[in-house]
Amino acid sequence: MLTRRGAILLGASLALITLGGFRSDGILITLGLSGGLLLAGAWFLVRKNLTSLSLSLRAPTRVYADHPFDLRVLLHNERSVLDAFQIRIALRLAGQVEIRSFAPWTAAGSASEVHLRGTIPGRSALSEHEYSLKTTMPLGLFSLKASGMISHEILVFPRPLIPRELSTQGSLHDASLLPGITSGQAPGEPRGIRPWQAGDPAKHIHWPASARSFTRCRGLRVRENDPPGFYPRHCVVLFHSFGMSGQLIRADRFEWALSLACGTLRHLRQHGIPTTFLADFNQWDPLPVSSRSSFGNLLVSLTRAQRRHDTEAHDLIPIMERIADEDSLIIISDMPTESWADTLPRRPAISVDIRQHNYGARTLKVRSPAP
Repeated sequence: MLTRRGAILLGASLALITLGGFRSDGILITLGLSGGLLLAGAWFLVRKNLTSLSLSLRAPTRVYADHPFDLRVLLHNERSVLDAFQIRIALRLAGQVEIRSFAPWTAAGSASEVHLRGTIPGRSALSEHEYSLKTTMPLGLFSLKASGMISHEILVFPRPLIPRELSTQGSLHDASLLPGITSGQAPGEPRGIRPWQAGDPAKHIHWPASARSFTRCRGLRVRENDPPGFYPRHCVVLFHSFGMSGQLIRADRFEWALSLACGTLRHLRQHGIPTTFLADFNQWDPLPVSSRSSFGNLLVSLTRAQRRHDTEAHDLIPIMERIADEDSLIIISDMPTESWADTLPRRPAISVDIRQHNYGARTLKVRSPAP
């Protein structure tokens, strides 16, 4: 299409040709035709400037949402003679992030490369990404645009969020071996009272029992506790979208529920706890988390998940009844806890409240690394 500069030149050329025809002035007609030839040459060159150009992407195929990563955008000039000049690049990555760049000069038979670093805010499972190339070269008389698709699969896993219930319910966090997690000298569960032994700290002395012991001419008594925290032998993480009628369904809560499920499963795997994941969007097929490959398959399942709108209590109750009593149970839902907790069988479980996070739009950022 014509730019403002091209429209002015076209109008001036037509005016000169028209005026020269009325006045029989060959100079004016020649100037007008020269402007027309200039426009024709610019149109030919601007079309040639975009021919045989393609875009490719070098980026990781597996990333977590909101985690920074490096990527490279390459503009390939497959022509053998003519270089490419002044190419503006617009790439829509994973259907979410707009990447804009500029290639001032790309030699024939070569490529221009842009190194970027950024994040993708939400989960995605796309293998093709839209892009467009735009140029006004030469002289800025015409603006021409070409578009295409880049084939490069990028699976964006849900952002891992650890529910606060894992650190406020039970004593698993006291037994954690991860740095910065273990509570300092956690007391554990009380077992009983025993005689004092060399090396026992003074703060563990049970003074009322010691006073009674002194009346019987015996020594001090101290509190004896079990080691703080314990690891369950097996854990089941149950994900569902069931809620009583009248509850508001929000798409953002489903995304955050997947993030909480991802964080929970990752947390349990880091602690070496064998885990099985059950979800209505997987037709309740059990997905074990016992190795790196199985955890990778589980992340792919979370990335491709679609919310189920037909989950009912009669679908969920048999699934819960088949879970062994000795298994620890964690329940995650994108519906508020009070909308489903009372309809499920009574058994010890950690129920994750979806309302523990704020749902706000995050700024999309893709930036070049600092020099």
